[in-house]
Amino acid sequence: MAQIQTLPKFTVQIRNADNVIVGTGFVVSHTGEIVTCYHVVRDAGGQVAEGVEVNVYFPKARKQEQKTHTATVKACFLEHDDDVVVLQLDTTRLPDGIEPAILGIAESSAGHKFKSFGYRRLQNYQGLPAEGKIVDFAESPGDRILHSDPVMLSSQHIDSGMSGSAVLDIERNLVVGVIAETWDSGGSEKDRDTSFAVDCRVLTFDPMCLQLADAAPTPQPTINSNPTGELPVSQPGIVLNLNNAPAPLEEWVGRVDFLQTLNQDWVDPNCSIVGLIGFGGEGKSSLTRRWLENLLQDSSLPQPTGVFWWGFYEKASVDEFFEAALRFLNDKIDPRLLTSTTIKVQVILAMLNSGRYLFILDGLEVLQQQEGDDYGELKSVDLREFLREFAARRHESFCLINSRAPLLDLIDFTTHTHRDVEQLTVDEGRELLKKLGVKGTDAQLNRVVQQWDGYALVLSLLGSYLVDNYGGEIEHIAEIPAPTAEEPRYERVRRVLRRYDENLTAAEQELMRGLSAFRLPIPELALQQVFPQFEAAVSTSAPSEQTQPLNSDSLLMMVQRLVNYRILRHNQQENYYIIHPLIRAHYLEILHHEREEAEVVHQRIADYYIDKAGETLENPTLDDLAPFIEAVHHLCQAGNYDQAALICKKHIYQDAHRVLINKLGAWENDLTLMLGFFPNGDTSQEPQVSNSNSKSFILNEVGLCLTYLGRMEEAPTFYERHNTITLSREDWENASIGYRNLAELYAYLGKLTASADAAREALNLAHRAESKIDKCNSLPYVGWATYLQGDGETASAAFQQAEALEREIDSAKLYLYSLRGIMHADYLRRLGSGDYARQVTEANLEICQRNNWLSSISSCHRVLGDLDADVGQHENARKHYNEALKIACKISKRPVLIQALLSRGRWAARRGEVAAARSDLEEALNYACAGGYRIYEADIRVALAWMQLANHNYPAAKAEAEKALFMSEETGYHWGRVDAGEFLQTLEQNL
Repeated sequence: MAQIQTLPKFTVQIRNADNVIVGTGFVVSHTGEIVTCYHVVRDAGGQVAEGVEVNVYFPKARKQEQKTHTATVKACFLEHDDDVVVLQLDTTRLPDGIEPAILGIAESSAGHKFKSFGYRRLQNYQGLPAEGKIVDFAESPGDRILHSDPVMLSSQHIDSGMSGSAVLDIERNLVVGVIAETWDSGGSEKDRDTSFAVDCRVLTFDPMCLQLADAAPTPQPTINSNPTGELPVSQPGIVLNLNNAPAPLEEWVGRVDFLQTLNQDWVDPNCSIVGLIGFGGEGKSSLTRRWLENLLQDSSLPQPTGVFWWGFYEKASVDEFFEAALRFLNDKIDPRLLTSTTIKVQVILAMLNSGRYLFILDGLEVLQQQEGDDYGELKSVDLREFLREFAARRHESFCLINSRAPLLDLIDFTTHTHRDVEQLTVDEGRELLKKLGVKGTDAQLNRVVQQWDGYALVLSLLGSYLVDNYGGEIEHIAEIPAPTAEEPRYERVRRVLRRYDENLTAAEQELMRGLSAFRLPIPELALQQVFPQFEAAVSTSAPSEQTQPLNSDSLLMMVQRLVNYRILRHNQQENYYIIHPLIRAHYLEILHHEREEAEVVHQRIADYYIDKAGETLENPTLDDLAPFIEAVHHLCQAGNYDQAALICKKHIYQDAHRVLINKLGAWENDLTLMLGFFPNGDTSQEPQVSNSNSKSFILNEVGLCLTYLGRMEEAPTFYERHNTITLSREDWENASIGYRNLAELYAYLGKLTASADAAREALNLAHRAESKIDKCNSLPYVGWATYLQGDGETASAAFQQAEALEREIDSAKLYLYSLRGIMHADYLRRLGSGDYARQVTEANLEICQRNNWLSSISSCHRVLGDLDADVGQHENARKHYNEALKIACKISKRPVLIQALLSRGRWAARRGEVAAARSDLEEALNYACAGGYRIYEADIRVALAWMQLANHNYPAAKAEAEKALFMSEETGYHWGRVDAGEFLQTLEQNL
C-alpha cells in the first residue's frame, strides 16, 4: 500500500480566545465531529464540559472564508481520565478540501511505523509532520482511571503543540491513537524520544460513541488515465547528468551513520522518495554529493542505470527540468514534439520502469510555499503531480530531494521517507575545523562548535576566515561574538559574512556583489566580459590603499582568492563558479541597495547572454532559449524594459508564432518572464514598458498564464487591467476579446452572474467595433453563461443568433465551430437535442482536424463520447473518451483535460466501474480544486457520488452529493442543483 490517508486534510488547529494555537485536533466524521485532547480544550477555554466553545482553524480549507470556525464540546469523560474529547463543529458541512479520518483500534499496531501532523513550533515553522514507531501499550499510571492503557510511541518529532494529533498507522492505514503526552527526559539520552497516545478504542465508549473501521479501504491501483499510445522506453548506457551539482568536498567529515541510512533507503524496495530536510547551510547538498560518490564506488550496492541531478537554485524552471529529464532518459526523444507539461510528465514516468534511475532534486524549497497555511506545499501543480506519481507507481527508480521545507505533498505515501539533516556533532565539527587548518586544543575547538551549534556552513566560513587572516589560530575567534540562543539561524551566516567583508578588498567586495547577480552558474568565459574593470586595476591589499595595474590574470587570481575564502565555489570539471544560496542572498541584497552599480552589472550580464545566444532558431528547445530568457531577466533588473520586451517578442515568442507557448507549452517560464516587467515582481504596479500596447499584452499574458497554470483566482484583475487600457485607446475589438476572456474565466470560477455580465459587455463592444466576427464570437459566451444559470430562453436565442451570423460570415459553415461549437453542442445535449448536437460536433471535428486545433479536437471527441454514452453505444463512447484524453494530455489547457477526465469518469461511475471512475474523477478533482474550477468541481462531486453508490459507501456518496448541491446553490449553477438533487433522490430510494 503506497498511498495512505492524507493527514493535513483532516488536521485542525485548536485556538484560545486570543486566537493563539494551543494544540491540534482532527476531523472524524462528515458531519463535523472533531477529536482532540481534554487538556487542549482546557488550555483553550479554561474548563471542559459539554457546550464549552473553542476556536477551530482549518489551514487546508480551500476557501479563506471557510478556515475559521468554532466548535463546542459534544462529549467528554466525567469519571475517567482518558485525555480525549469530541467537539462538534458549528456546521454539519465540512469546509472544501477537508476529509474525515478513518479510525481503528491500536491493538494490532505494535511495532508499526506511524505518521502524524500537528502544530508544534520549530523556529518560524508551525504545522509540521512527525513520524516514528508505535512501540506497544504501556500500563496505566496508578493515579489515573483509564478506559484503555496508553499507547507508547517513539519519535524525535513530538513536542508541545502536537497534543490532539492523529497517530496514523501507515501499515494499516488507520488512525489508531490521539497524541496526548510527551516524556521529558531531563536531558538524558534514555527515553528522550518517548511519547504517549490515547487508543482510539476509547472513542467508541459512551458518551462519544464514534464508529471505528475494521480496515481502511485499500487504495485502488493507479490506472493510466492519460493514454498516449506507445510510450518510448529509456535508452541504455546513460550514466551521469550532474548539471549544476556541487563538487565533492575535500574536507568531508563524519555523517557516517546518516550515509549508511541513505544506503538502506536506496536498497529498500518500499522506499521511492527520500526528503533530506534541514535549514540552509546544514550541508544537505554536500551530504548528497558525498553519498552519491560513495554509492558509485561501492560495488556491494546496486548501481543506478543513470543519475540525474537538478539544482533548483540555479535553474528554478519546472519546464526546463522536465525537458532536461526527458533528454536524460532518452536523447532520441524530441521534447519539442511534446507540447504540454502533462505529456512530458507521463512520458518520464513511463520510462522509470526501464532502469534503476536516481533523481536528485536539490534546493526544492525554491518551488515550495515558505509561509502561511500552505507552507511546504509545491507551487507547481505539474511538479507536485510528477512527484506524487513517482511515489505511487511501482518501479525501481529512486528520488532524493533536498529542501529546507518538509515535503507535505508526499505525506500520504508510505514510499516517501522524511530525514532530518541536523547540525554536526561536536566531534564532527572539531574534525572539520582541523581539516580547514584551524589550530587549537580539542577543548577550544569543541567550544567553537558548541557556540555555533555545529552549523556546517558557518563553521566552514569561520575556519576559512581564521586560516586566511590569522594562520588558523583559534584565539582570534573571539573577534566574532558567539550567537545568542534566540538569534535566527540565517542571521549567523550574515554576521560572519559581514566580518568577511571587513577583510575583503574593495575590489573583492565589488566582484562578489557582481557575481551574486547571476542566477545560473557562472562560466569562466563570462568573467572578463562582465567584469572588465578588474582586468587592469585591482587592489591586492587593504581597501584603503591605492589600486595598481596588474597583469591580465589578475581577475582570475582574485576569483581564486574568493574560492579559497569559501564564499565562492569552483566546479573544476565543468569550469564554472557557483555561490551558496545564503551567501548569494547576502551579497545580492547589498548590490540592490547600490542601484546604479546593480544596473551596470545586470546590463553587462544581459549583453553576455545576448552574445552567447547567437541566431534565433525556428524550432528551439527551452535550452536553446535559455540565454534569451536570462537576457530578459537581467535587462529588466537593469531597468531596460523596452529592450527586454523586444527580445521577448522577437526571439522568445517569435512574434505571432508564440513559440514559448504554442510549441513548448512553457507556461511557468512565460509567467516568470512576464513578472520580471513589474518592479520587484510586484504585480500591483504597472508593467515597466513605455508602450501601452506592450503593457496590455503583458497584463493579458499574465492572466492567461495564471489561468492555464491552475491559479485562476488570481487572473481576473489582470484581464480587467488589460481591458482598462484597451478601452482607454478605444480599441473595441481587443476590449471585446478581453471581456470574452473574463466571461470564460468567471464561468470556470463559478461566478456566473459576473460571467454573464462580461459576456454581454463583450457583445456590446463587438457592436461598437461593428465586427460580425466579434459578435459571432461573443454571443456563445452569453448563451453559455445564461445556460449554466438555467435561463434556457436567453441561451437559445444567443446560440441561434451566433449560428446565423456564422453562416453570414461564411456560407460554407453551417454550424458554430471551435470552442463556440463545443459550447453549443453541450447546451443542445443537455436539453435533449442529441441528434442536432451530433451534427454540430461532427462538422466541428472536421474543421478542427483540418486546422490541427488540438484542444477543440479533444473536446469534440469528449462530446461525441457523451452522446454515444447517452444512447448506450458504450464501445464507441470508450474510444472517443480515450482519444479525447490522449489529445488533452498533449496540450497545456487544463479545462480540456478536466472535462475529458470528468466525462470518462462519470461514464465509468454510472456503469459501476469503481476503480476506473475513481482514478479519473480523483485526478480531475485534484486539478479542479487546485485551479478553482468550481463548476467542474460540482459536476465531479456528483459523479463521485455515483461512484460511491456503486461502491456501497452510502455516507460518502451522500456527503459528495450534498457538497455538490451546496456549491451549486452558492454559485447559482442550475444544472448542478438538478444533478445533485436527482442523485439524492436515487440514494434515498436505495437506502
